[in-house]
Amino acid sequence: MADAPQAATQESLRRLGEAPPPPAAAFGAVKLAEARSASRGMKAERLFPSRGTTGIPSNWVPVRSLTGDYWVREPGAVVEDLRITDGDLMIDAPGVTIRRVEIRGGRIDNRPGSECHNGLVIEDTTVTRSTAPTLDTDQPAIGVGGYTARNVKIDNVAQGFRIGGASDGKCGPVTIEDSFARVVAPDICRDWHGDGIQGYDGPPLRVRNVTLELGTAIGCGGTAPFFYPSNQGNASVDIDGLLVSGGGYPFRLGMPGSVKDLNIVVKSWGYGPIDVKCSVVKIWDAAIVTLDANGQPGASYWQPCNTENGG
Repeated sequence: MADAPQAATQESLRRLGEAPPPPAAAFGAVKLAEARSASRGMKAERLFPSRGTTGIPSNWVPVRSLTGDYWVREPGAVVEDLRITDGDLMIDAPGVTIRRVEIRGGRIDNRPGSECHNGLVIEDTTVTRSTAPTLDTDQPAIGVGGYTARNVKIDNVAQGFRIGGASDGKCGPVTIEDSFARVVAPDICRDWHGDGIQGYDGPPLRVRNVTLELGTAIGCGGTAPFFYPSNQGNASVDIDGLLVSGGGYPFRLGMPGSVKDLNIVVKSWGYGPIDVKCSVVKIWDAAIVTLDANGQPGASYWQPCNTENGG
C-alpha cells in the first residue's frame, strides 16, 4: 500500500479517526515538534531516554555483589543496590520492588513457575551482558508480565522486554516508561529472533517515553525493536512516546490500541518503517525522523498508517 494514490491514503487516515496531514513534501527539513504542531497541534517534543540517561546512577556502588542466581520469596520485598554477575534475579513473590540493581549476564524473571508474581516494580536498573558469550537462545532480559519498568536500561544483550503469560500464567498488564533497550546480534547466532519489546500471549501493554534499538549482523538479523503481533495471543497497546530503529520493520503491531508520538529513525529498516494492522488502530501519530547529536528526533516527515498485516 506504500504506492497507493493520495486519495486512498487520506481515506485510510480518516478511518483511523484523524484528518490527513499535509503532504510529506510540505514539511521539509523542520524539527519534529514544529512539523507536528503545524499539522496536528501536537505538544512540544519530549526528550527520549538513551544509554547514558537510564539505568543505575553513574556514581552508583553496589552494597552487595554476587555470582549466580538470586531468589526473592518474600511478598512485598524491596531489593536495592545489588549487583548480580552470570545469574538471574528470580521473583517468586508478589509485590516486589527492584531498585538500583545491575545484572551482568542474566535476567529478571517474575514467572519462575506456572504463574506470574504480579505487582513487580523495577526502577533505576541495568541489565547488560557479562564476559560470557551471548547466544541466540538467551532468554529476555526482563519478563514476563504484571510488572512496571521505570528508568530501566537493557543494553548489549540478545533479547529485551518480554510481555506474556496472560492466558496461561495469570500475568497482569505491563507498563514500560522512561526506559532504553539496545538489543544486538548474539556472539553465537544460528536462528536469532531478537526484539526490544515482544509480546507473546501478552497482556495489555502501556509504553511511555521509551527508546528501542535493534543491532544486527550479517546473517543474524533479529526481528524488530517493537513486536506485538496479531498471531501470538496478545492484547491491546497504549503507546505515547516511542523511538525505534533497526530491524526488518522497526515497528510491528497487529493488535488494537493507540499509537501516539511514534518516531522511526530514517533508513534504519531492512524492508520498511512499519508492519501494522492499521484497521484496528484507533489513534495513529507517527513520523520518520533523523537523530541529532544527542540522539533526539530532528528533521521529520509524516508516516501514515498504510499497511494491513501486523503478523
